[in-house]
Amino acid sequence: MGLKSLIPNPIKTALKNVIPMSVIDQLEIITGERDVLTPPSRMIFIGDGDFKKVGQLGIDRMVAIGDLKPTDRVLDVGSGIGRLAVPLTKYLTTGAYDGIEIVKEGVDWCNKEIHKRFPNFNFHHLNVYNKMYNPKGTMQGHELRFPFADATFDYVILNSVFTHMLEADFERYLAEISRVLKKGARGYITMFWLNDESRRLNAEKKNKYDRVLTPFTEKTMVHIQDLPESMIAFDETYARESFKKAGLTIRDVKFGSWPGRENTIDYQDLLFVTKK
Repeated sequence: MGLKSLIPNPIKTALKNVIPMSVIDQLEIITGERDVLTPPSRMIFIGDGDFKKVGQLGIDRMVAIGDLKPTDRVLDVGSGIGRLAVPLTKYLTTGAYDGIEIVKEGVDWCNKEIHKRFPNFNFHHLNVYNKMYNPKGTMQGHELRFPFADATFDYVILNSVFTHMLEADFERYLAEISRVLKKGARGYITMFWLNDESRRLNAEKKNKYDRVLTPFTEKTMVHIQDLPESMIAFDETYARESFKKAGLTIRDVKFGSWPGRENTIDYQDLLFVTKK
């Protein structure tokens, strides 16, 4: 029996009201509630479910159908608090990893806990404005330039990034992604796409989790009008044209369950891309 099971939940709750957070963070490790590469639950600002299992599932999918290789230099756009970086530390061999993120707390934790153990994993803060995740950001997404040279990366990941971004930022990010990818590089990107099927299901209010969308711009629909970045879907034709304009080929799409589809492999629409 571990220490975790010896401490009743009411006592844990009471202790959290009087003990500093830094001490609680260490107690979680000592009692077996988490390991050093799992962030404190209070710090996880994006993503549902089991931190380690969800992250591993994502990497397994990239390996199985996304052509991710252990020798790749990987760019993780929207690296969060390391959900995908942690399982990649076990997968990448001669490869390397750079994560960029607009939430500074996530970057700081990843550099403190992941980078110090895996020097080929680096995390960078970009102070980009986002009404939902970084309302004090000083840079606009459509003005962004990634802090990397041209043709640096073999693989790019954007897991639930374009689902929180408006058109001008979306187009700029695509251009920057294309710039920093090598010719023939591959990528895994998740989005919400509007097409005849998803529009019909949305109109019928079949959406999973009751997240019904309403028109926001000519090319987008959102779940919350006053906070469009909470969940945004793009017109499929517009999105495909934007990828093509950026020099990125969409080689496969696995449509998700978000509008109410059944028998899917994920909630979001999964895109597998290649740099021309």
